[in-house]
Amino acid sequence: YWLSDSQYDLRGGGQVWFHRVITEVVAGDGLQSVASISIDFDPSYQRLDIHHLRVMRGDQTRTLDPALLVNTLRRERDLERAMYDGRLTAHIVTPDVRLGDVVDYAYSITGAQPIFGGRFALEAAFQWGCWVGETRERIVVDAGRDLVIQPWGEPPADQGRPLDGGGVEHLWVARDTPALRGEPDVPGWVRLAPRLRVADPMTWTDVADVFRAPYASPPALPDDLEAELATIAARAPTPAERVIEGLRLVQTGLRYHSVSLGDGGFVPRPVDRIWATRSGDCKDASRLLTAVLRRLGVEADPALVHTYSGHGLDQDAPTLVAFDHCITRVLCEGAVYWLDPTRYPQGGALPALTQVRYGWALPLVAEATLEAMGEDAPTPVSGSRETFALGPSAGGPSTLDVETVFRGWRADDMRRRLANEGPDELSRSYEDHYARAYGRVIVRQPLEVLDDMEGNALTLRERYELERAWEPRQGDKVAFTTLDDLFAPHLTPSRTADRRAPVDLGLPRRATSEIIVKLGKAFNIAPWDDVFEMDGVKATSRFEAAGEHSWRLTRSVTFSRRHLPADEAERYFDLREAALRSACLGLTDIPGAAKPEPFKVNWQLVFWLAWVAIIIAANLASASRSG
Repeated sequence: YWLSDSQYDLRGGGQVWFHRVITEVVAGDGLQSVASISIDFDPSYQRLDIHHLRVMRGDQTRTLDPALLVNTLRRERDLERAMYDGRLTAHIVTPDVRLGDVVDYAYSITGAQPIFGGRFALEAAFQWGCWVGETRERIVVDAGRDLVIQPWGEPPADQGRPLDGGGVEHLWVARDTPALRGEPDVPGWVRLAPRLRVADPMTWTDVADVFRAPYASPPALPDDLEAELATIAARAPTPAERVIEGLRLVQTGLRYHSVSLGDGGFVPRPVDRIWATRSGDCKDASRLLTAVLRRLGVEADPALVHTYSGHGLDQDAPTLVAFDHCITRVLCEGAVYWLDPTRYPQGGALPALTQVRYGWALPLVAEATLEAMGEDAPTPVSGSRETFALGPSAGGPSTLDVETVFRGWRADDMRRRLANEGPDELSRSYEDHYARAYGRVIVRQPLEVLDDMEGNALTLRERYELERAWEPRQGDKVAFTTLDDLFAPHLTPSRTADRRAPVDLGLPRRATSEIIVKLGKAFNIAPWDDVFEMDGVKATSRFEAAGEHSWRLTRSVTFSRRHLPADEAERYFDLREAALRSACLGLTDIPGAAKPEPFKVNWQLVFWLAWVAIIIAANLASASRSG
């Protein structure tokens, strides 16, 4: 990019956003992205004007008429998620764009979201995923209009000044900025690029006051809903039981469907309409659940959250665009619960119910302020037991029995997956998983599903016959290796040099795995008992005898913190790599030999060698073609 220029004129209580982009095609794969121009706007309150479109090739400039090239499309970008926002897309395919061409276009959008009442909020970045010659952000306001300016990183200084014709200009310019180096598993609230938030001064109480009136519960509910609630009240005597019944009523009865036309992206529909259509988005579901629980005698309020960057909200300046989701805060028997009525029906009694934890929430109540949502203690989310009964090392049938127990949010996730895919499709995915390692897999018994909804535990049982448990190796040797379904999926990411950002470890949790290997003869035991631990992260791996001709590999991983500071990343990467070296068990055997040899499998080394082999093969193939 040679130029990204954004200008906002806020004088007179209006809002006009002018944007100009100059970009060059520097590689063949950039032709499509540079030639295709898409501009989104909401016709219910915005007007789009395209000012110019030019293509520069060498010392020649070709000026095109945008009106002859533009197609206005209704492209619902979240259609597959049942979300409709009514926005239009002005789409232009610039003709005859070639490698080395420079495309220059500019447009303006007039109008702002009416519910904001003229309040402005912007977050601007000054570094991107590619080199940018110049990034400009300019805001013009009436004299006397103060703005809150919050920086992250080292954005450029404000070059603002009073304007001769009245008003004040704020201007930030960054030049010759290199491409931003990203990092994996960065928490959503971390801003790696230099950024600025510019907004009208507000408090969190002001923000809540803008939105809370439309969420008020109506004095009367629809008759059929009142009848359902009377039935719930009769069979659920305690407040905790009523919370669960009310939550499941909404979670099972409401189909997710969002229509965010105009102010619909910020305002829920009337309760009777929500219930009549049995559909709605997060705002509708939260409003309905709040009304249901209040009618059942439980204190409840809608609450705004941000699902990605919510853990940093307490450090951000309050704005009307600080949130992307609405949930329900429930006060029951002296405890606070954060419930999401848009989730697939959840299992468990109230104290054990999986709550949403997005860092901070803003309840839509009078005198509102941000409330910490807390974190859960690490609780068991999954435990698996794989039992291999290996046949003769040169061939013959081997069997595998698997039992996996999912708990808490993992049980909720698996319940939703079963509903979406069905047990047959899930079973096929598991068969494919084992077939990639052990050849053809024969299902000895259909997938068995045991669902304890109240205890929120879901058990899956699988039984297979393995065609090739033993893999031929060099000479007469054969080998059997277990798979790592625990350490590699949980201990992410892999090492990154000079880590700058914290590491997102995911939700606090504990997961375990037990692998039993039964073999028809003895072999030399080389037991181990490894513990890999640092503050907030612990992994264990233990290999031992489990009876005559049987051996057990037991592993666990526990996360008791959500985020890891950048200065602890190296220690975490060391822990991860050490744990992966104890992730699996391997056995080598020579048919007819008395005692096979056990060994640890270093999956990092296996993956690295496989990658090297792929590169070598690709180079050999390329050399063969060129010869």
